[in-house]
Amino acid sequence: MGKIARFTNQLVSNFYVGTTTIFMVWITFFDGNDLITLFSNKLQLMDAEREIQFYQTKIDEVYSENQKLQDNNDAKERIAREKFLMKKADEDVFVIPQEKENSILDRLIGF
Repeated sequence: MGKIARFTNQLVSNFYVGTTTIFMVWITFFDGNDLITLFSNKLQLMDAEREIQFYQTKIDEVYSENQKLQDNNDAKERIAREKFLMKKADEDVFVIPQEKENSILDRLIGF
């Protein structure tokens, strides 16, 4: 108890130390723009900047793929056949559905 009393007495006796301490406590915890809020906002900003960078690289990849497709007719035909199941007039397209994955118990029982 004596240490706390001495510390409090030292803060009160020296005006500048006491004022600075009260100011730091106020800025750290009670102010509308306290340090804790500023730190959490900084972390959110860094996350948002990472997301922006990620999506910007994805956009660049899509633009480059689009440019490749615009220039290449074989690539256009391949995409039309694979993704949109388009076919020529004289051919048939067979769509084979993929089997769903069964659990180990289903495979043992024979379902």
